[in-house]
Amino acid sequence: MAPPAAVPDFMLEFASFLLKSNSLRFGVFTLASGKQSSYYIDLRVLPSFPAYFRLAINALKGTVTKNVGQFDTLASVPTSGLVFGSALAYEMSKPFIYARKESKGYGTGKTIEGFLKAGSKVVVVDDVATTGTSVSSAVDIIRANGAIVEDVVALVDRHEGANERLKKIGVRLHAVAGINDIVSALYKAGLIDENALESVMKQMAAKGEYETD
Repeated sequence: MAPPAAVPDFMLEFASFLLKSNSLRFGVFTLASGKQSSYYIDLRVLPSFPAYFRLAINALKGTVTKNVGQFDTLASVPTSGLVFGSALAYEMSKPFIYARKESKGYGTGKTIEGFLKAGSKVVVVDDVATTGTSVSSAVDIIRANGAIVEDVVALVDRHEGANERLKKIGVRLHAVAGINDIVSALYKAGLIDENALESVMKQMAAKGEYETD
């Protein structure tokens, strides 16, 4: 796949890549909860295409810089968010940690990997925000270890409840792109049909049915 062209329209460039690389697919897919979804988005392929991976990391950096302000440490959620969080931390010269979904059953049994200074302001990075279940758990773990978390940054927001869930625990969600932005860009460019567009919009409207990331 050729590297991205030097065009100002990030959304179309990013959305087109997702479609061409099969990172975004339309059809009937089963989520971890057993619920069905009209589309599937998997950003784990991005690091296999360095030019597009850098495009994504630069977009995350811009989103953090614009919306967060001063902070001390970046964190992420295993496993798919780790590659984005660690690359962003390297790009921004910030310390990086990650929160385990459950503590180790051996050794120190810690829930945080990496050095976390008490009182640090931490920004959590994720690839895709869905309902916010996983990332809100990470926020709880990081806070329990003495840090401050007020912001989560995601590459894509599926608009299925993550923003509302995070608001309830005092956290702001900042996304590079919403799934609505992505499919709208693809539709306007003639890359998907109206049925694909409407299926995503209907799923967003029925977000209460979707219970898990």
